[in-house]
Amino acid sequence: MKRVRNQIILGTGLFLVAAIVLVGCGRPGGPPEGFEAPPETKPLAVEALTVTRGELVRNIEASGIVSGINEAYVVSETQGIVQSVSFELGDRVSKGEVLVKVDDTIPRLNMEQAKEQFEIAKLDLEATETLFNDGSASKAELARARSAVNGAQARYQSALKTFRDCTIRAPIGGYIAEKESGITLGNYLSPGLRVARIVDISSLKAEVAVGEGQVSLVAEDAPATVLIPAAGDQKLFQATVSAVAAGSDPATGSYPVIVTWKNPVGNVVKSGMSATVTIESQAQEPVVLIPSAAIVEQAGQSYAFTAEANRAAQKPVQVGRRIGNIAEILDGLEEGETLIISGLTALRRGDPVQASVVGESGSWQ
Repeated sequence: MKRVRNQIILGTGLFLVAAIVLVGCGRPGGPPEGFEAPPETKPLAVEALTVTRGELVRNIEASGIVSGINEAYVVSETQGIVQSVSFELGDRVSKGEVLVKVDDTIPRLNMEQAKEQFEIAKLDLEATETLFNDGSASKAELARARSAVNGAQARYQSALKTFRDCTIRAPIGGYIAEKESGITLGNYLSPGLRVARIVDISSLKAEVAVGEGQVSLVAEDAPATVLIPAAGDQKLFQATVSAVAAGSDPATGSYPVIVTWKNPVGNVVKSGMSATVTIESQAQEPVVLIPSAAIVEQAGQSYAFTAEANRAAQKPVQVGRRIGNIAEILDGLEEGETLIISGLTALRRGDPVQASVVGESGSWQ
């Protein structure tokens, strides 16, 4: 009896299952009418780079001020009334050319008197030497005569210099960059007064500041290019690193570097113009590089997203040096991986992605 009852229950259950299946299907071959399947997540279109190695510092760029290869301030060493001024602002002058003449009447008379006294002292010495050789003069008299000559010569040389200083000459060749406003005919000139500034622009130089992370990559004689926007035509000048500071500037902590180049455009380039200098760095060991913008910071940890089997993979990375918008990756990424560089704010681990590779990370700018 019990066996029969179990068979009845089993049969009833099978019947109910069949009925549910028929009702659920509604019609053969599909879901019930009005049923909507859950929508599939659309892949996020992202840009990506192939992870490669490269040089962290390819070129070192800095700004500086152009100056002449030689610059000299002309300073008065005399005093008196200005008798002539033979230069104007912007003039080209040669080394030794007369710029200013000051009244030299008194200095000339003093020089001539000192010269005569020097000549007399020399004649006295000759006479004393003759007497000494004949035994008619003592060693003391000979010593005094020689001392008198030396003193007279010193006074003559001093007077001669004072006389010559009345004529102010250009110490170097170049262009007049500054002219003191008081240097005019009839004005009184005082010692120590600045007369003019002369710049030699046959060659030019620019001093730029380089950070401590880059200065070790700068070598003397390294090639460089200089852009001077004010010179027109956006022309690049080919330059060379001529000096690298052995220590930093205490005020800024940066390291001065000087580049020099021949000036092929004459006075089109002027001292004081601003310039952008690009220095070619020394060869470096290639390292894994990625854009700094591709690094996501979360809870004190740095991450990067890669595309793996059309899914976003979040990888912890160890970041090394950063120069500009490029970062060195010490650990966490391997060459050949596909690094996602866009849509990072909306991206989560495991999200479907459609990555378009637009370049290589090692050469990305």
